[in-house]
Amino acid sequence: MKRKIALGPGAASLILIVVILSLCMLTMLMQIGARNDISLATRGTEMITNVYDLFSGAEKRLAKLDAYLVRCQGEKQDMDDYLELVEQNLPEGFTMEGDTVTWQDSLGRRVLTCSVRLLAPGEAKRTEWVSHTFEEPSRKASGGDEEEFQDD
Repeated sequence: MKRKIALGPGAASLILIVVILSLCMLTMLMQIGARNDISLATRGTEMITNVYDLFSGAEKRLAKLDAYLVRCQGEKQDMDDYLELVEQNLPEGFTMEGDTVTWQDSLGRRVLTCSVRLLAPGEAKRTEWVSHTFEEPSRKASGGDEEEFQDD
């Protein structure tokens, strides 16, 4: 004897409802995933923009320091006199230790500490980068690592 399996209108409706609910759940999961992707991309873009703004600010400060160094250079000046003159009249926001000038730029929680070494007066190039150091006060206080970029 062969048995016939017949599905009535109720079974077809039940299968249709299960398929529609499954598609709705998948749609909701995809929408949640897309929102999270947008949020992550936005935060990444903001972080990269902040880093570029910090480096841009550091380069502007270096240009300000360079213009100041041009004014400090005199004819036949030795290195010790030059360093003393620079240290005595250093613009606000810069600190000097030996032949190294340091400054900080901050944007939000990030702080970029920059250092340049002063070269001998009369040379075309007046400074050379020593380091850029990123710090986040909240991470540093909790013993977090800091990123340092050394220029060769």
